[in-house]
Amino acid sequence: PWRIVDDCGGAFTMGAIGGGIFQAIKGFRNSPVGVNHRLRGSLTAIKTRAPQLGGSFAVWGGLFSMIDCSMVRMRGKEDPWNSITSGALTGAILAARS
Repeated sequence: PWRIVDDCGGAFTMGAIGGGIFQAIKGFRNSPVGVNHRLRGSLTAIKTRAPQLGGSFAVWGGLFSMIDCSMVRMRGKEDPWNSITSGALTGAILAARS
């Protein structure tokens, strides 16, 4: 159970940081000319989108980890097939959701 929480938090952090960097560049490029406008646009994009991307990554990481832990429990062993199956099932569930 703690592995699920840990993976979910790690995925949120990774998504928020990576998304923050990406959104900073995107906000900077899409803002009007002028340093102040571009910095403000960059910060606005980070505040708006980084938490959303972090949440999306957290859902993916939590679901993957839940399925992986369930596979370890059901099969009684930890091997690459658990991760492969977890990734496939996570992708299928998230694709069916949208």
